[in-house]
Amino acid sequence: MPNVSLTAEQQSSYRWVMAVVVGILMASSFVALSSFNAAAPQIAASIHQSANTVAVFGGDSYSIALFLAFFLGHGGLFDTRIKTGVFVTQVLLIVPQLLIPIAPTLWLITILRFCQGLEIMMVALFSLQLGGWFRESEKALSLAFALGAITGGGALGGILVSAMSSLSWQAMYYWTAVIMIVAAIIYFVFARNAPTLQKQLVEAKKSGQKHESAWKNPMTWLMGFIQIPLTWTLFSVGGFLPGMATKFGYNGTQVGHLMMIWGFAGFGAAFIGAFIGDSWAKNKKDRHGVFVARVGTITIANVIFGIGAVLAMTLGKQSFGMMVVAAIFIAFMMMIPPNFWASPSALFPTALVGAGAFGMGVISNSTSAIGPVVTSFLTPDVAFTLIAILAAAGVILNLFGFRISARLNKPQASVGHSSTQETL
Repeated sequence: MPNVSLTAEQQSSYRWVMAVVVGILMASSFVALSSFNAAAPQIAASIHQSANTVAVFGGDSYSIALFLAFFLGHGGLFDTRIKTGVFVTQVLLIVPQLLIPIAPTLWLITILRFCQGLEIMMVALFSLQLGGWFRESEKALSLAFALGAITGGGALGGILVSAMSSLSWQAMYYWTAVIMIVAAIIYFVFARNAPTLQKQLVEAKKSGQKHESAWKNPMTWLMGFIQIPLTWTLFSVGGFLPGMATKFGYNGTQVGHLMMIWGFAGFGAAFIGAFIGDSWAKNKKDRHGVFVARVGTITIANVIFGIGAVLAMTLGKQSFGMMVVAAIFIAFMMMIPPNFWASPSALFPTALVGAGAFGMGVISNSTSAIGPVVTSFLTPDVAFTLIAILAAAGVILNLFGFRISARLNKPQASVGHSSTQETL
């Protein structure tokens, strides 16, 4: 933003190393999602359960954890201990990956899958960590490496699982755990917290700011509700897209290619959304301006992925090419996360950035606890109708949000925390 000096970290080329290592860790972490989906039938056979039972228990427990994860840090627990928070998530992800192959019961597997779902806490942690390295006009782009890895890592996991198809499912689990361990080592060797941000957070927490509650800040609630259409959709469409394609008569190879294209398209869409949001936010001088830039980009994404859901239902059965086009449109939902998670440092006071980010996550991911559970009882047609409705509701909610934000943030209000606008 204009007239604000940059910190040493924001001028350092090392900030791009940070973005890349965060992306590597996120991509490897979401391999766990692909490995479970691929191995569910074999896991079921090993514990004498039906494949559907294992898929539902394992998938729903993972989804519920995606919601509860944000309670772990919403009080600011990891604000100045970001790498500690990341370490906790990696332990909860990798240890279950090693234990699931020898887990003897459905309930133990369900608990282990719940632990793995807590990995989503990394999103809020990386939002804060990268916020110390990147200026406002680069924040979404920096987060695109990490957040695009949610679908990109899933697609990569599909490729890895396919490459390991000759191995037993237990061996596949162990090898993917090794990949996660290597990625975690890379992160902890190269990742650094921005010293300027660390100092500001410590100082802010020593002041009266530490007594503020994220739940009393209207922006926590407003931003939280804005991402609900995405969170409801993101972790359910990965199951319904292949279900829809199979219903239309496409073979297993085509379905595999469809999901790979969807995953990598989502990775690319994250960067497109980041570029648009950063460009729009670059010269905004107040909180409302930043809000409009970020949420305006989110609105565009809602329109595109809503069209994709309609295309999948209406034209996807006409040709595989049209089904691929629909999947790519749906993947543009990934324009949303970089802009959503780039906003806390601009919309909250310094001491409240971490708590605000986790609070936004608690609200927006509340649907992760019920969305996949509800949609697991739906047919693909009904599920995609719901996705289209959610996208439309998101557009309406965002337009309503513009009016609320304009009221909450008068023109004289500065972005975030005045002298530290660019720092965070």
